[in-house]
Amino acid sequence: MKHTVAEHHLAGGASGLVVHVPGSDVVSLQVRFNSGFQFVDHRTYELPHVLEHLLATVTRKHPGPNEFHIEAQKNGAYVNALTSIDVNGYVYECADFEFDRILDLVEEQVAEPLFAPEPLKAELGNVKEELTRNSTQHASVCSILLGERVFPHLLMDYDKRIAQLPGIHLDAVQRHYEQTHTSANARFFVAGNFPDKGEAVVARLNRIFRRLPTGQRLERSRAIGRAVEQPVVTPRDISQLYYRVMLYFGELTEPERRAATLLRMVLTGGMAARVYGQARQRGLAYAVGGAGHAEPGNSSFGFTGYVTPENARPLFELMTQEFGAVRRGEVTARELDAVKDLVIGSIKRSTQTVGDVLSWYTDPYDGSGEIRDFDKSLELLRQVRPDEVAAVADKAAREGRSGMSFLGKVTTAEAEEYQGMLSTLRHT
Repeated sequence: MKHTVAEHHLAGGASGLVVHVPGSDVVSLQVRFNSGFQFVDHRTYELPHVLEHLLATVTRKHPGPNEFHIEAQKNGAYVNALTSIDVNGYVYECADFEFDRILDLVEEQVAEPLFAPEPLKAELGNVKEELTRNSTQHASVCSILLGERVFPHLLMDYDKRIAQLPGIHLDAVQRHYEQTHTSANARFFVAGNFPDKGEAVVARLNRIFRRLPTGQRLERSRAIGRAVEQPVVTPRDISQLYYRVMLYFGELTEPERRAATLLRMVLTGGMAARVYGQARQRGLAYAVGGAGHAEPGNSSFGFTGYVTPENARPLFELMTQEFGAVRRGEVTARELDAVKDLVIGSIKRSTQTVGDVLSWYTDPYDGSGEIRDFDKSLELLRQVRPDEVAAVADKAAREGRSGMSFLGKVTTAEAEEYQGMLSTLRHT
């Protein structure tokens, strides 16, 4: 989708991007603050999540149950909010004819929140319901229990979070809002038809952020994940084994990030992929995923999915075999070109709405101020060489600290056997 991007810096410290998508009759908007889980005492880990729920539910002008959401959605707008390790985010997508009305609601949400006992009681209940649902999702539990050990200052098990909820009080929620929802700590992202490069909408956002204290931009953690010597074992009476097998290492350069994207796809991206494709061909697993991220300070790479116990050993052998082959440089130029076509085609197919286009820019800019050029990024992906893919696999193996999590009808002895097999990811 053709578009142009303009960066804007406001006097109070807020900054953001306006993406002009000619001819669009839809507008997508996000406002984010560095106010996620890492910015609170671990004894009240869910506090940012509760804050997100309150701000997404009630305001001083719309104090009644569900009143704010009903008003926001009445003409078909999409409204959501999110909490992560890093951020609280507020998300809107609407028809262009009502964008001014939606901006008024955004102003209510971030500048006129309502902190009152009854809404807090309701949202503590809703957060509990949400977390309880998460605790029944096997893949999420397998992941979070490993993450808690690898990043103990950033992540926490769902059951512990649920147990903390009664200790979250209204004054603490309001205090977290006041400390984090400041102008300098804000980032905004807007996509739609803005031939003026967003000057008018930025002027309107500036009026919103001027109502907030200036504050400062809070710095995110850049810690590299810890090594987990013993596998994390979660017994559950289910017929499949869920697994997460990860390598955690340092920051990647931009060329290395592109190579890491292709490494994941070579191994798990589609039916021609070395691990996923062979697993399907041999009837070993219905799905095999590549997991990982690359952000300032730390990166990770690994495998995630589920498998019946009788197929676990051959599947894990396949993973180590193919990862080792890639690490040794056994990826051909022809194979890599096919993977590039797959990745680039998928990116183009998945960026056909204003919301899709906006999502391309949000995380890189929010994390480090990077404006990731869309067309140039795809061109640079084309230039990645097989030896660069091998090098980033080798870097992950040599510099990585490993961690493994298994959930299902699995004993500690079995998990340790699997860990021994998969440890060759680092030593082949």
